[in-house]
Amino acid sequence: MSLSKLKRIDLRKQWSDEARDFTPWLSSEEGLLILSDLLGLDLEKVETEVYVGNYRADIVAKDSLTDRYIVIENQLTTTDHDHIGKLLTYAASFEAKTIIWIAQQFREEHRQAIDWFNDITSQEVDFFGIELELLQIGDSPYAPNLKIVSKPNEWTRNIRVSKQSVTAGGMKYLDYWEAFNNYIKNNNLDINIRKPFPQHWYDIAIDTSHANLALTLRLRNNDIGTELYISRQNDKDLYTYLSNMKDKMEEIIGTDVEWQLLP
Repeated sequence: MSLSKLKRIDLRKQWSDEARDFTPWLSSEEGLLILSDLLGLDLEKVETEVYVGNYRADIVAKDSLTDRYIVIENQLTTTDHDHIGKLLTYAASFEAKTIIWIAQQFREEHRQAIDWFNDITSQEVDFFGIELELLQIGDSPYAPNLKIVSKPNEWTRNIRVSKQSVTAGGMKYLDYWEAFNNYIKNNNLDINIRKPFPQHWYDIAIDTSHANLALTLRLRNNDIGTELYISRQNDKDLYTYLSNMKDKMEEIIGTDVEWQLLP
């Protein structure tokens, strides 16, 4: 059987203009899903081409699980000093906790800058440098491929956390969720990995924007819980809909379920 050749395609063949073509695609459901899967986030678009002073932020999004702002700056060219300055300005304006810079190619000095930002900032702020390429096999449709070239070093960060005022319980939470992430990786589970924090919960995105799964670790009870957490405008309606099927759901799960309306 003969094999096809993998070709790299000029980005401009798919997106001739960054603002008119690439930003709308990246901020679409398809684009944000690809980026979400890569980073282990659950991205929702807030707005595109948002004015900040005399400049415009390409994409402002939120992580639906944490409700934190995310700023995305993109280039169809090689990284430059102009964009890194804009990126920091936009991040400060929105108090973003995740800052993403996407470009065709990263200059070494800009990759080093992103590494340095991650080294000196707090554990809650993440910088990502991502290279974009278009690939094609034979005459197939073009396929976008995103590659992380710079990201937070969790090992370094966790050492810093251990030196700060994190309680013994907080370090237990952190160790547990790190082990949980390793279990997901080692067993190839279909779960988006999230950055671990020294806290008792771990949120997992599911195929709806109306709810998510939350794992809760309770040290006092020495157990772990799994919650379906509903947090949208129609939360009471969805809760009522599910609770009306209480007996059937508990039969499927195989145990009693605690139902909390949380008025």
